[in-house]
Amino acid sequence: MADDAPIALHDIAEACREAGYVVAEIDRGLEVSGAEDGGAFYLFPEGDWLQVRCQVFDPADLDQARSLDALFETIARAQFRLIGCRFGFDVLTGLWLVADLYPGFDPERLPAVLEQLAFVWSSLGEVLDAALKGTVVDEIALDAAFELEPDGRPN
Repeated sequence: MADDAPIALHDIAEACREAGYVVAEIDRGLEVSGAEDGGAFYLFPEGDWLQVRCQVFDPADLDQARSLDALFETIARAQFRLIGCRFGFDVLTGLWLVADLYPGFDPERLPAVLEQLAFVWSSLGEVLDAALKGTVVDEIALDAAFELEPDGRPN
């Protein structure tokens, strides 16, 4: 951590552009997207912190679910794998993957955070789709999503 200064959006935007991302100013933050995949990340100052989000399911996706119980159980199980981010849910905007960056975070490290969120989202895509349809996946399926092999020890 360099210091406890709030994260400057200008520095974040510059680091993202240098890493090849497309950056646009939005409401109270930045929209950062990859040129080839079309996915977007949303960066918002929260006090002295920076919250980085990518949307997993929008409200229309969630409305198609019979119940959200399987989805919430699955994301809780995924969260226990120390995935480097967390899930956030908002009835108005849907389900998000979120990384909270502390004051003094080095803007040059932000592309690695975006890559981590993209990795988690792409790894869990099929698992979360199944959960949205009502299937609670087991530990083996969650491990397989991250290309891990169970070691046989109980949790």
